[in-house]
Amino acid sequence: MIRACLFSLLVGMFVSAAYAQVLPNSRLAAPPSPPPGFLPPPLHPRGVTLETRVLGDGVYALMSNRPFTDNAGFIVGSNEVLVIDSHFNGAMGRQIIEAVRRVSDLPIKYLLNTNAFGDHVFGNYVFSDDTIIVAHQSTINALKISSVQGMSQTMARTVGGDISVFDGVELRLPDVGFHGSWEIDLGGKVVQMYWFGKGMSPNDSVVFVPDANVAWTANLIFGKGTIPWARSGDILAYQETLRNFSEALQPATIVPGHGEIVSGDLVRSYRQYLAEIRVLSEQAVAAGITIDDFVATAHVDPNYEIEPSLQGLMTGFHRWNLKVAFNEVNR
Repeated sequence: MIRACLFSLLVGMFVSAAYAQVLPNSRLAAPPSPPPGFLPPPLHPRGVTLETRVLGDGVYALMSNRPFTDNAGFIVGSNEVLVIDSHFNGAMGRQIIEAVRRVSDLPIKYLLNTNAFGDHVFGNYVFSDDTIIVAHQSTINALKISSVQGMSQTMARTVGGDISVFDGVELRLPDVGFHGSWEIDLGGKVVQMYWFGKGMSPNDSVVFVPDANVAWTANLIFGKGTIPWARSGDILAYQETLRNFSEALQPATIVPGHGEIVSGDLVRSYRQYLAEIRVLSEQAVAAGITIDDFVATAHVDPNYEIEPSLQGLMTGFHRWNLKVAFNEVNR
């Protein structure tokens, strides 16, 4: 389904290949340098509002009103509340708390961090000291060797250089780490957290609410009309991670870390996409095509129905993925 037309026009803006840090915390992975046409994800939170959407009894998504800026969520049991991700800074973290308070007066007992990127954890510090923050152990390890200054400098391109959005941020580390999975009963409402392997980053975690059959997939699976982004530089590992995901969970609904809510069928599409770019790369290597020609003119097959507003961003993700796959095949 993917076409790599070697002489087609470039799609989207050109971003210098010298720009090698595209998301917070460069220690999370060793990504390749961006290919021609790569666009940093547009994550600026100023002016963003989070819309509360009911997905089930006590199950709420918090959806950004701006495409690809972070989403969040919260779960309300009979005893306590659990929040999924704290967003970009103190202002966004407080907006999440306010959204919870419009629904419930119960204590926010747990806050789950789905990865170690600043746009998912920089709001941690505005939550109560009584709130227990939970994350995969690799997320905690990454944050322990990070700083707000270093992470904000790395994230600068995702906010158009406006690092003032990080003013006042304090790096609050998670309190509890897990390895394979973690589970809590909030009072008649069970919430599970899983790590299935490396995906977009080494520590993408998935939050699942069994009785609503809803999964929060963070950066592992984006929203409607997207393809994956193998930022961590490992297509084979990403494939294995999604296979593990599919064997453990079959969510009806996915709340992505970025993008619009989507059917769980997108997992199948992501797996198909990664398998196809692997084959495409094998064919290119066998044909003696150079990596520059292979990557610079590639575009996503229209059968993947990319959201129009995300065309440029997904074209950059696609070329990044092809570069990773080509290098894996050509080792």
